[in-house]
Amino acid sequence: MFEAGGFDVVSAISAFRAQSHLDDERVEVVVAPWDAAHVVGGELYRWVLAHKPELRSRFVFVAEDVPPEFDTVVAGRCLAVPLVASEELVRVAHAIVRRTRTPSRGMPVVVLDRPTLLLVDDDPVLLAAMADFLSETYSVYAIDGGRSAQEALEQRDFDAIVTDWQMHDGSGADLYRWIGAHKPHLAERLVFLAETADADAKSIAPGRPMLRKGQDSQALADVLREITDK
Repeated sequence: MFEAGGFDVVSAISAFRAQSHLDDERVEVVVAPWDAAHVVGGELYRWVLAHKPELRSRFVFVAEDVPPEFDTVVAGRCLAVPLVASEELVRVAHAIVRRTRTPSRGMPVVVLDRPTLLLVDDDPVLLAAMADFLSETYSVYAIDGGRSAQEALEQRDFDAIVTDWQMHDGSGADLYRWIGAHKPHLAERLVFLAETADADAKSIAPGRPMLRKGQDSQALADVLREITDK
């Protein structure tokens, strides 16, 4: 499947074998299973965190149901995709490779006959993967921080806004407050992504959707459809 998608594939039957490839070769993306029945992806990812941290954002995990520790270990850096979503697996892998080869600040994708979407996340790999996925339906403008998102919103409105809740350069909460003060008509177009549940979110942004990062792209697509169809 990945060779048909243009990848030069190296396979490994265990985490130990995979470690040897990661030690000796330049790998741009790692695809590994990680769920209750297949833990090799988790073993390999923990090894990478300890020995090759520069690769920690180059994983896409194959998982039907992610294990309870997934969020804590991955910390929102990587996506988990079910095996049946084979096209999405390949698409996310390509997005990781593009980000690895061509780092950039913001990735505008303009298609005039589609709803506009402002996508905000300070993780460059997730930003690229989500932009790639959502650009099939939306005209996406991807921004790597909350303050840069405010600058974009000063220039124009968007039909929908998806933002990470916790970022170094202006949080999702900061962006929500700015919108409330400067463009309150956009408040109902916001969707938040978070690595874990945040107790403050309900009080700061009551009623706004809060989805888990990197896990359920279909849920995100459904929420955005509801917003843009209004």
